[in-house]
This record gives sequence, structure tokens and C-alpha cells, in this order.
Amino acid sequence: MAEQLAQQDPRFTIVHNGFEAFAAELDRLGVAAVDGVLMDLGVSSPQIDDGRRGFSFRFDAPLDMRMDTSRGMTAAEWLATADEADIREVIKTYGEERFARKIAAAIVAQRDSAPIQTTRELAVLVGQNVHSREPGQDPATRTFQAIRIFVNRELEELKAALPQAARRLAEGGRLAIISFHSLEDRIVKNYLRDASSEEKPGPWSGCRTWRARH
Repeated sequence: MAEQLAQQDPRFTIVHNGFEAFAAELDRLGVAAVDGVLMDLGVSSPQIDDGRRGFSFRFDAPLDMRMDTSRGMTAAEWLATADEADIREVIKTYGEERFARKIAAAIVAQRDSAPIQTTRELAVLVGQNVHSREPGQDPATRTFQAIRIFVNRELEELKAALPQAARRLAEGGRLAIISFHSLEDRIVKNYLRDASSEEKPGPWSGCRTWRARH
């Protein structure tokens, strides 16, 4: 869709970069201010549906999980080298997984004989160490979410982008963020709360937040 719009309208520009480069990319394009910013923090369906990307446990594929496959460490590479305590903390914090300790220990034990290389291998191992399941949810869901967030620095990117976006809004501009889980939601709400309490009014003053529930 984006490629088609860019071909049809010369005013439409595709930028391949992370959220934290927001201001730098505007400077590169010669844009001083914008009337609106929409941040969709979810993973796009094409990425999930392409098993080769390694985001989903529905396919057996290399355990990659990088949004940008041209840089950074894959999920498999990180799991093969990270300390058990770091793996546990990532799964616990970013996945809010109750069985993070058991999962991390199992990953480290497994890699002593053979590193985890595929989505199927990780999903099976997690399933063996999650002892209660939420209705309709695969036991590997929280672990996959946690590792994806960590590998792509998703929360760090969001924290860096929010003030950049707010500062570049024109008068009367709008900042809209679509978030999908409590970690993102908390970061956005805390930022808007803190920014709106500053003595100097900004474009975010009087902001309102909503959270969609499914």
C-alpha cells in the first residue's frame, strides 16, 4: 500500500528507519513542523504472516524477529549468548510471563546441547514449561512478544520518539498513538501526563487518552 501511494503521489515519501530517528528524518526531508503524527505500534500482518520473518510460532522458520533484517542481532543469536538472568528479566518484564524463570532456565539448558534456531523449537520448549494457559492463547505467546520487543528495542524507540513528535507538531497539530499492550500504553500515558504538567504549554496540553479493549 505505501509503495503504491508513493508511486501515485510525489508528496508521499517512504522512510525506512526507526521511530527514534523521527526528528532526524524530518530534518533530512526539510520538514520543520507537521500537522499530525500517527504512531501504529503494532506488528503489521504481513510480517506476522510471512513465516520466514520468525515472528510467529505458527510457522517453523529461522528465529529472527528483527523488524529491520539489515541490522541488529537475531532472536536466535541473542538466546544463544545472553545470560540466563537477562533472558529471565526480558521474558518477565516485556512478556509479563509468570513462568519466566523456568523458561529461561530451560533455554540455557537446551543450548548446552544445541542452540535454539527455529520458532518451532522455541515454541515447543516454552510450552513444556508453561503450566497454565490463558483460554485461546498459545503458551508461547508472551515469550515471543517479549523477545520481539527486546530484539527491536521497541519501548526504547517509543520513549525516544514521543518528545520528538510532540516538539515537531505545528500549532493545533495532533499526536495519535495506537498501542496494543500495557507496556506501550503506560509509556504513552506517563509521557503525556508529565508533558502536560510542564509550566510551558505545549501542543499536548489538554490531551486525552483512550485504550481500546478487545
